[in-house]
Amino acid sequence: MAFESTPLDSALSSAGETAHKRVPDFFIVGHHKSGTTALYNMLRRHPQIYMPDLKEPKFFAGDLPARLEPPSSGRLPATLEEYLALFDDAGPDQRMGEASPSYLRSRTAAGEIAEVQPAAKIIAILREPASFVRSLHLQLLQSHVETDTDLRRALAAEALTRQGSEFRRYSDHVQYVEQLRRYHEAFSPAQVLVLIYDDFRRDNEATVRTVLRFLDVDDSAPIEALESNPTIRV
Repeated sequence: MAFESTPLDSALSSAGETAHKRVPDFFIVGHHKSGTTALYNMLRRHPQIYMPDLKEPKFFAGDLPARLEPPSSGRLPATLEEYLALFDDAGPDQRMGEASPSYLRSRTAAGEIAEVQPAAKIIAILREPASFVRSLHLQLLQSHVETDTDLRRALAAEALTRQGSEFRRYSDHVQYVEQLRRYHEAFSPAQVLVLIYDDFRRDNEATVRTVLRFLDVDDSAPIEALESNPTIRV
């Protein structure tokens, strides 16, 4: 399946342009509506971790249709130099990371992340598919991407075509085996941590401490449980 070129393609063509910049150490790759925002907010409070104010840079997900993505909290970086500049304020001893839930669904993100950071640690959160699809449907209604309030009809008409390639608004999100396979092909098993959304909801603190140990930072600091982006009725 052919996709248009991504920002990384042109960025990497300028050798040495960003040689002095640090590259993120870890990536929260998804999914949407699965606790990624809460995890981002909890991790960025840790003194040994730096995550930029822009929660979803989406830099490595250039293959996805922009109109299906949730609105961003700020201007997205267009070049590798702009992307790496998001981390300029990180301390020399801090682990740097970002959270872009689109990366799990993207067919190109895993390989592109591995290209710029082979030692990256990857964190994915998976949610029970039926609950996830219902929550995603409400989110797409809220953002006016979806217009049909009946979930059954919306699922039946989910296919979209962009530049000759077909995308599915709902079922593309829950191809968990295929999505994780892309990361396991690009990284060693020790570099990929898969979390379950229900476990995170049940015990925020224990899940976050698991992530802190995975990132090799102090896991004994106090942790404040947070809830972000709760599902709402439209």
